[in-house]
Amino acid sequence: MKIQISSDHLRDELFKLQGVVSERSTLAILSNTLLEAEDGELTLHATDLDTSVSTSCPCEVLEAGRVTLQAKSLFDIVKKLESDTLTLETEDNYWANLTSGDVDCRIVGTHPDDFPQILDTSEAEMFPIEASVLLDMIDKTLFSISTDDARANLTGAFFKVTDEDTLLMVSTDGHRLSKIEIEPESFTPDDSTPAELREGIIIPRKGLSELQRIVDEDAEDLSFGFVDNNVVFTHGPMTMSVRLIEGTFPDFTKVLPNESDEKAYLEKETFLQSLKFVSLFASSKTNNARLTLSDEGLELYASDPDKGEGQKVVPVDYGGDEVKAGYNYRYLLDALNAIEGDDVSLEIIDTVSPTLIRDTNRDELLFVIMPMRL
Repeated sequence: MKIQISSDHLRDELFKLQGVVSERSTLAILSNTLLEAEDGELTLHATDLDTSVSTSCPCEVLEAGRVTLQAKSLFDIVKKLESDTLTLETEDNYWANLTSGDVDCRIVGTHPDDFPQILDTSEAEMFPIEASVLLDMIDKTLFSISTDDARANLTGAFFKVTDEDTLLMVSTDGHRLSKIEIEPESFTPDDSTPAELREGIIIPRKGLSELQRIVDEDAEDLSFGFVDNNVVFTHGPMTMSVRLIEGTFPDFTKVLPNESDEKAYLEKETFLQSLKFVSLFASSKTNNARLTLSDEGLELYASDPDKGEGQKVVPVDYGGDEVKAGYNYRYLLDALNAIEGDDVSLEIIDTVSPTLIRDTNRDELLFVIMPMRL
């Protein structure tokens, strides 16, 4: 293989692979990218066997061929090149010579046949979806996806088309829950909507995180489809396939309490900064902070024998009875950071019932946090 290519083009496409390649895998080949040069185009592939990314860019193909090179190392090299173009040529032993301006280096490569087979997505039926909508849904749910592999069905976000033809995404780690439900514009559910979406799918955290990293919210060409047990996303020259999590997502509606007539309304930024201050006194083991809600305000309190105790009162609009509960303050911070509006509503029912946090400007968005023992 021998190609001449724009350094910037190659760098941009290599960037898209970096989150997928695995440097800790027992299979060394998974830290590599497969490069295929043919018909004026360089195609790059990366996979960790669950998430795969393929992308391409134009180049001058002086000799068609294939090779696998260490993805992170190649990316680091290309990022530091000062010349606009580079030439990449493989040797018989699959090492690669890279020249660019006054740079000349050799890179260890391996036989392309050692690379895992990439899922063929060419026949997938694709459906357009607004990038801003999908990325917003990911942003509002990613942080509450479980990291406990023992509960595999919680290590992804539940995504489906509801009976009302809205898009729903839900995530939970058993201690908190995030839910967002949006009426799509570019994707209009109808009789052709994939059965997988009507039933609901569980998309792994890593696949969602990579979409968030790679896709720009202003993108106008994002589409998705299904191949076997994989969801496929396409954006420009990039195709990403993500193996779906098998299993049943829990019935989250059972943990949603009835809405209270007594909601507390408060300024989000004041709540957020006050919570950050009080968290300085929280135990590093439990992260416990106590919230006491009354018509006099929202009192935030935390204490630790090794740190002391801190308290702050936040003004609220509230007319109900006094109620208090303890929380992992990090869960509260995550929910508040995901809210873009200026004001939030807070519903603390008692010390054992789920607490609801909402953005007052977005009824379609809901965060649920389970209290801790005081």
